[in-house]
Amino acid sequence: MKPVRRDTSRRVTPALIDFHIKRAHQLRIEAYRDMWRAIGALLVRLKRLVL
Repeated sequence: MKPVRRDTSRRVTPALIDFHIKRAHQLRIEAYRDMWRAIGALLVRLKRLVL
């Protein structure tokens, strides 16, 4: 028995690729922003411990 082929509607389209590229860019920016905020918060805590 042959496996049934997928629907053509599931194919990767240029619009879908563009969407995922933009979403990955947004997530990357958000991750960098969160990282710098965490580093800043850590430095503030360290400064409070030292002084």
